[in-house]
Amino acid sequence: MSDTQWPRYEVFLQEVPGGRHGHAGSVHAPDAEIALLNARDVFVRRPDCSGLWVAPASAIAGGTAEELAGRTLGEEAPRPAADLLGFAQREARGTLTHVGQVRAESMAGALREGARAAGAPAPLVLWVVPADQMTASEADQAAPLFTPALEKPFRHQSFYHIHTALRRLRRETGR
Repeated sequence: MSDTQWPRYEVFLQEVPGGRHGHAGSVHAPDAEIALLNARDVFVRRPDCSGLWVAPASAIAGGTAEELAGRTLGEEAPRPAADLLGFAQREARGTLTHVGQVRAESMAGALREGARAAGAPAPLVLWVVPADQMTASEADQAAPLFTPALEKPFRHQSFYHIHTALRRLRRETGR
């Protein structure tokens, strides 16, 4: 049986102009442009957003501190130097945030440079993404791209009366 799933794209959201992009989650899409639209529909319903980046999950290298420590970061075959974007998670309850851009001739070198860019203490999770694999929303398109999402209604779970009724019933019966 053949795989019918679209490729996965990781989504990075910027809440305010000039702020850092943070990892929001992932979406599936046939290409990067559709991934941007899917990301908008999934992740821009409530938070403010001034920019989105998406990258194919297959283009991302990295892992947790334990995974990276256990892996020998030997040099793969050299290639022309490339720009890569680094993302680090510094605390357990945090998210991956953009820590800067590095230039390296290998993914192993990029991970070492990304760890340096993240600074001390060492990040819990580190990702590097080739800059040419990142697709970004355009600043001049922010209003048409993100304004429609503001009109989508958000309903808190307590809006649905069955949830409230079940909670009340559990409190009253002690279950």
